[in-house]
Amino acid sequence: MIYIKSKEDIKNLKEGGKLSAKIMDDALRMAVPGVSTLEINNSIEEQMRKLGVSPWFKEIDKYPYATCIAVNDGWVHGMPSSYVLKASDVISIDLGVKYGKYYVDHCWTVVVPGTDVDPTVSKFLKTGEYALNLAIKSFVAGSRVGNISNAMQTTVQNAGYSVIREYTGHGVGLKAHEDPLIPCYGTKGAGQLLKIGMVFAIEVMYAIKDPKIVVGSDGWTVSTKDGKLSGMFEHTVALTENGAEILTI
Repeated sequence: MIYIKSKEDIKNLKEGGKLSAKIMDDALRMAVPGVSTLEINNSIEEQMRKLGVSPWFKEIDKYPYATCIAVNDGWVHGMPSSYVLKASDVISIDLGVKYGKYYVDHCWTVVVPGTDVDPTVSKFLKTGEYALNLAIKSFVAGSRVGNISNAMQTTVQNAGYSVIREYTGHGVGLKAHEDPLIPCYGTKGAGQLLKIGMVFAIEVMYAIKDPKIVVGSDGWTVSTKDGKLSGMFEHTVALTENGAEILTI
């Protein structure tokens, strides 16, 4: 079911999104050599408590952590661990903030600092961020979900990369996962009609080479099968009378 949010709903989601953005910014600053992904997760969870929000990831299938953190070929649902970050690692931090009864979803991918960034990696990450921006610009009343998906697919593929097909973005807000599904690939003019009041978690999920994936022995961590780099960029976005509004900034 697609839930149309009221102005009051969107106002509350925006407040939750602001807190998510603060938590994300602080977490990304922690992503330096010598810090483990579990340390980042624990810091995020402590900050959530201080800010009066909760990690809704823990509501999903008994997942034990506040975040999903993936490194390099790890792409999504990465379980925080004792892995210690090194310079030039690529890290994706995915977190879900629950603000009162409202859910927001947010992920960002960066390079761990310490050495000069490989231009190949820099181009890859800039493409993901650019694809997300174009997808958000395609979130227009009277258009279709396929336009959002197509913006992601064409941007990623035109740069020589591959979109992940097994997982999707989704509606969000009153529940953690709502309809409609928003794949990273699609056809313009296809899919559900976009209406004011919809709130989506728009997610660019892509790989630098082959998009085939494999699930790790922990039952959660999804990585590229070829061991090559992957990335993810995600914002929670509301469609308002003034157009698409990013809530997680």
